[in-house]
Amino acid sequence: MRIRDLPSEAPGHYRESHPRPYYIPEKLPVSAPIEIDDDLTATISDATFQLGRIDGISPTVDFSPVLYTSLLRIEAVETAEIEGADVDMDEVYAYHTRGKSDGTGSVSRDLQEVLNAEQALKDGFDAIKSGESISLALLRSLHETLLEGVRNEGELIGEWRDSDVHIPAPRRSQSPFVPPPPSNVPELMDSLEAYIQMGGEYHPLVDLAITHYQFETIHPCSDGNGRLGRILIVLQLLKAGYLSDPYLYPSAYFNRNKQEYVEKMRAVSEEGNWRDWIAFFIEGIEEQARDSYERTFELIELRREYEEQYQSQKTSHKLARNLFELPYFTANDITQRFNVSRQTAYNAIEEVEADGLVVEVTGQQRNREYRAVDIFDILERAPHR
Repeated sequence: MRIRDLPSEAPGHYRESHPRPYYIPEKLPVSAPIEIDDDLTATISDATFQLGRIDGISPTVDFSPVLYTSLLRIEAVETAEIEGADVDMDEVYAYHTRGKSDGTGSVSRDLQEVLNAEQALKDGFDAIKSGESISLALLRSLHETLLEGVRNEGELIGEWRDSDVHIPAPRRSQSPFVPPPPSNVPELMDSLEAYIQMGGEYHPLVDLAITHYQFETIHPCSDGNGRLGRILIVLQLLKAGYLSDPYLYPSAYFNRNKQEYVEKMRAVSEEGNWRDWIAFFIEGIEEQARDSYERTFELIELRREYEEQYQSQKTSHKLARNLFELPYFTANDITQRFNVSRQTAYNAIEEVEADGLVVEVTGQQRNREYRAVDIFDILERAPHR
């Protein structure tokens, strides 16, 4: 296949290989200056404002642990879904509620991918909050977590790939994209690490778009590149001071705009079109930050309603007020939390169920599980556009 000649603005070049040429991105920093025009400056400002809103509201939310967990799980579900996993939030909450699994000792591959993504996100955040830098060692460790129990035969975990990978083209008329050969990966990743650790050259959100493009173009792992790259986004936002907890789930935006996501990155590689990619990326950060704020505010308003409506010390009223800490539960959870008999727990559940606050989800007569209807409606609804 003949190598395409790329314009001088392209931040890389093609290298001959069979059956398709490799794309070799240049090391960071980007050699050609990136123009930040007025429209892009406004986009950066909007995203910064929205990030500030969600980080400002989070300390005021006294149910932040469940919000933290719920938004983290939304991100885990979305990032696994992009890679083809088919899991809903109920399955994830059911797994954690039951403690281990469904009682058979088995967990589906799709659910395991979500659980791994949830753990990797948590581990990454904990590492950064404890003072660690964003390093290749940390990324390799998170990669091990992501692929634990779900890797395919021959795939390396916690290491850079030792074989070629092909990325499907966004359109049929285009050839698949072939990232650099394994021999180029270490030096390119070293350059990426150095760029992140030195603080980049542009506004932090612009640098975030640049480093995400670079990571996905290098495609350093044999599998899990997308999941790891999206975790890196959240870790960089934390490191840059935009987030104090993972109240942002960027995978949902990329999931909704898969084709545009790939097309915009490919336009950087082949045309040097940084401007449109950066705008698309930062618009995603702004959109997801705004959505996260709106969901958080809706949860705050819902809790206020419940506290006004269910004020007594009856177990059913306590349960209603505690649904923000127990959005998915069993009767046994209620007996333990409120130190009541099983019959009292069942009576309380029946009362809140009759009020439409919870619904039973297993359809079983025994070992029943319940989800908080209004809370999950807020967490799982489509974003306002």
